[in-house]
Amino acid sequence: MQHTRLHRLLREQQGVTAVETALILPVLLFGVMMLFELARISLMIGVGNLALERALQDFRQERAFYAQTPEVLQAAIEQRLIDSSYGFLTEDNFEVDVLAFDNLRRFAGGAADEEKDAVDNSPPVLSVTVDLTQTFMTPLPALFGLGDAFQYQYRQLLGSLTSDTDEEDDDE
Repeated sequence: MQHTRLHRLLREQQGVTAVETALILPVLLFGVMMLFELARISLMIGVGNLALERALQDFRQERAFYAQTPEVLQAAIEQRLIDSSYGFLTEDNFEVDVLAFDNLRRFAGGAADEEKDAVDNSPPVLSVTVDLTQTFMTPLPALFGLGDAFQYQYRQLLGSLTSDTDEEDDDE
């Protein structure tokens, strides 16, 4: 009798779909949630890069910006980042750091030397670093010890590498 019950139980197919769904559904939900998380990370990195490029494009053309203090430049870049980010970035999401160098020699690590600086006609150089921090949409990354936010860093150098040959061509 016991043998027939066991044999009948093994032949029963009722509820198999429900059990399979119960086992696979959490894995599928996890995969979809992580896919959305990765897509959002990619979107935020792309938007941040585009916003930084748009924020700095005017600085590349106007030499007067190089004469401003790093604090003024930082505030201007932050505002332009917010304006150019299509509403994805707020001032809480990023931190801007601007380093200004008087010339290429100083940017390369040369020590301050009044004689060399006086004859150095190279343009000023700005180093802009933006640290982006965005919280995750889902709690899954925190469950795996990744924290509650991701970070990304952008770096841009602004400077004009003019040469004497351009000036000589203009004289002719």
